[in-house]
Amino acid sequence: MSVLITGATGFVGSRLAHALLASREQRVIALGRGDLATVRRRVMDAVGLHGDVDADDLRRLQCVSGDVTLPWLGLSPGLHARLASQVDAVWHCAGDIALAGERDRLYRVNTHGTAQVLAFAAQARPTCRLVHVSTMAVAGNRPAGLVTEDDLTDAYGFLTHYDASKYEAERLVRDWAARRGRPVVVLRPGIIASDRPLPQSAADHPLAMLGRMIETVASGGAPGIPAAADRVEDARVRLRLRASETAAFNIVPSDYATDAMVRIGHDTLHEGAVAHTYHIVHHTPTSLGTLVRAFEQHYPGLQLQCAEEFDDATPAEQFIAGHLTGFLSYCRLQHHFDRARALAATPGLPEPAPVDERFLRRALGFDRSAANSTPTSVR
Repeated sequence: MSVLITGATGFVGSRLAHALLASREQRVIALGRGDLATVRRRVMDAVGLHGDVDADDLRRLQCVSGDVTLPWLGLSPGLHARLASQVDAVWHCAGDIALAGERDRLYRVNTHGTAQVLAFAAQARPTCRLVHVSTMAVAGNRPAGLVTEDDLTDAYGFLTHYDASKYEAERLVRDWAARRGRPVVVLRPGIIASDRPLPQSAADHPLAMLGRMIETVASGGAPGIPAAADRVEDARVRLRLRASETAAFNIVPSDYATDAMVRIGHDTLHEGAVAHTYHIVHHTPTSLGTLVRAFEQHYPGLQLQCAEEFDDATPAEQFIAGHLTGFLSYCRLQHHFDRARALAATPGLPEPAPVDERFLRRALGFDRSAANSTPTSVR
């Protein structure tokens, strides 16, 4: 079988590409931006981070230069038609995850890019499987309650342009499935994170990016926050965050998420002209309070307080609010996610490892010296 995959250099896409090559022995065609030599080097570097890639795997890896935001995926019409006639599955993993990004930028990649992938899949054989990697963020600004695997609504509005762009992409996918009379697999992961250190060249996950931002402020200082070199030993930095300590995030270890997505997207039979949607989530949400404690444990002089509203923000609090806009947007939500369909499709898959303060410190990049290469869940 041949699989076209977008986003193979990303945090999620590279793991899926590796799994399809190494554990499912698929021929993988990776679409990426740049000249062909650059695309192949970036894909091989990204995929190689997740385990051995032997000579047979490499012979089954083909790279093509393209761009999901362009007509024909940035390919020549001839190559576009040839690849569409060859592939047995399309895995659309490419996306822009800038939570505070501009609307046009996010819609161009996440929504318009999905439309271009759907146009490609429409030219493939009717038996070609389409797997669309979405996100739990399509639940939008629903403050609380259970989000089922069939839910997709804009009734609650959206917190960021990222959420809205991914929601619109899912709508396109659902409409395409109904119009074409073909099944589609939609995977909605939570916040996928890894507690294992990776080279600086590797694609980051959202928690690692958050940790790096916090580390920059802590070491370099900011308005109202002295730089590390200027602090006295007993200095205390107290910051209020516009957030609810009872807010919950669904953080899921990358090993579990990758295994679940491959089992569902590759191994499971799907029929009917519908989008079969699966929540790839942890059974236990992570409270914002747990995340705050991970910050405070790493920075003994830091004290964070969650407050729903306050009008007298200090310069330091204003600085943090301005630089953590995307993260803080989600710090009031308390909804949780049904995963009955995902569990039924992955019998025998062990539950994900606990996301405790130790995992969070490593995932944030605070505990690199203690991290090792042992997977966080049994595969």
